[in-house]
Formats: sequence, C-alpha cells, structure tokens
Amino acid sequence: MLDYVDATEDFFLGAEQWETPLINDPMLALHSPFLDLILVLDTCASYRRHMGTAKHPWLQCVISCLIGTFGGTTVAMLSLGQPPGWAGNIGSPVAFAMGFWMIFLCPGDIFYKLITRHRSIELIFGYINTLSCGHAITSWGQDQALKAFHLSHTPGSGPLAIWCGMIAGCGGGIVANALSASGKTPDWIFGTPVVLKGPSITVKTAFLSSCLYYLIRNPHGWFSYGTDAFMTHTQAKTCIWLVWVVVLTLHELLKIPDPTAPFTKLVGKICLCGGMIGGQPESGIYEKIFGDGAMTGEDSALSGFGFVKKVPGAGEVAANGNGKKTN
Repeated sequence: MLDYVDATEDFFLGAEQWETPLINDPMLALHSPFLDLILVLDTCASYRRHMGTAKHPWLQCVISCLIGTFGGTTVAMLSLGQPPGWAGNIGSPVAFAMGFWMIFLCPGDIFYKLITRHRSIELIFGYINTLSCGHAITSWGQDQALKAFHLSHTPGSGPLAIWCGMIAGCGGGIVANALSASGKTPDWIFGTPVVLKGPSITVKTAFLSSCLYYLIRNPHGWFSYGTDAFMTHTQAKTCIWLVWVVVLTLHELLKIPDPTAPFTKLVGKICLCGGMIGGQPESGIYEKIFGDGAMTGEDSALSGFGFVKKVPGAGEVAANGNGKKTN
C-alpha cells in the first residue's frame, strides 16, 4: 500500500518536469513542457470549436488562446506583484507556439480533428490536464503566495493563498469568458463571465481544492493541529491532484452532472446563501419595529454605489441618481 502511495506521489511530482519528445535540445536551450503543450492543444481546440464556421484574425486567436491557457497563473502572479512564471522561460512559449500551430495551421487539420472527433482522445487530454490543475492550485498558485519574497516579512495571508490557488486553477476560463474571448463571438465584449453565473464545475473544484489544500497544510498555523500535521507537503499536493481526478471521473465516466454539488449546497445552507441573492427585501420584523421608510437620492460621500436618503413610505420605490421614481 505504501509503495502504491509513493508511486502515485512520484508520478504526480514528476509530471511537472515532463518534456515533449523531440523538442528538448540543450544546445539551443529549446524545450517544451509536456503539460503546457497538452493544455495549449486543449485550449486552442476548444477555441476553434467555439468559432464554428467563422474565421477570426490570427492575432486575435493568439491573444485569446494565450488568455485561456495562461490567464489563471498570470492573474495569480499579478496578485502577488510578480511576473508570470510562463513568461520567464522559453519552455512555455515554445509549447504554446507548437500547440497553436498544430491546431490552427497544420495541413489537413489533423491534430484538431484528432482531438475533437474522438471521445477517447478528449478524455485522455482531460486526465492529463488534471495534472496541470493539481500543480496550478499548489505549486503554481498557493505555494507561490506562501513563499513570495516580498511577503516574507509579513505574517502571511490565508485568503490571499487560497485566492492564488483558486485563480491559478481556473482563472484562464474566467478571464476569457469575461472578455468574450472564448471563440464564440468575433468581437471582444466585456461582461459577466458565464462560468461565474453557474458557477462552472471547474471554478467550484478550483475553489474547494484550494481551500482543502490550505486546511490540510495549515501553513500559517492558524489551527491547533499544526502545520503539515496530517501528511507531508508533497503528499498534500498529490491529494489535490486526486481531487481533480475524482471530479473528472464522476462527471465524464459516471455522468454525474455536478460532483461538487453536495459540498456547495452544504456551504450554502451553512451560510444561508441560495443560488441567487440580493434584490429588494421582503417585509418582516424590521418593518414592524422601524416602519417601511426607505432612502432616495444618492449620497456618493457615503458609498461608491451611493446611499439614498430616508423618505417615509418609500419602502418599495426604486430611485435613480436624481432621487426620482423609476418605472
């Protein structure tokens, strides 16, 4: 049993160092990380599939696919005030150039058809990408927040660590959707990302696994059980990868629509939070005590959104910036 656990851990940790065959020339300092190449192929294929029969300018395709591929780790590193890791070496740009050419420019579109027309290939790519997700949450996201050199003199921030882990694992899709840069439309239009309205399984898995990684490690010692008390740092990283493997298996093979639903529903019940929140409140005990007076007329000195002044009997009256009723 222990040998199996060690072998699984070695497999996951070693995957980060995999190189693409034939593209590894020490004389030219040329190499291509295998996980990056697979992620680029998957992202570019998804973008082209969303395009349908339309064609987009080549530079638009390049930038859009860059955002979808490396947007998550880029946002995480910018949150820490550090340059993105993928831009600091030759490997990731080479992998992107290779993957982009294979999907968009290869004669006969062989690689694009191979990926998009064979379910088994798509599933294999999905499982390989769980390795990228596992490393994104841990090595490329949360661990970077924990060891950032310019934060070393501070006590450290748990929320920042969890944020960097989550956004590194799913940020590319969020940014691409926010800019409408997923290939579905020919023009970029900033709007609410579709993956947040759900939210998507990827976003929820990234958030839950980042929280789990922080709780397992307890890097700031906020909890009484101590730092890395349950398992080693590398074992915790491996567990996060296995979370992604389990979610993918449940969703793709066992056809469970949303494997994360039980956890998100539990969190919602604990926090008294439904799927949709906000809107005008219903009348209740507050109105019985204080009346139903509301506020009209913005006061920007109190709030960025603007508070409004209280007017008796205006409990359900919406107001615009001039304090007038709106129909």
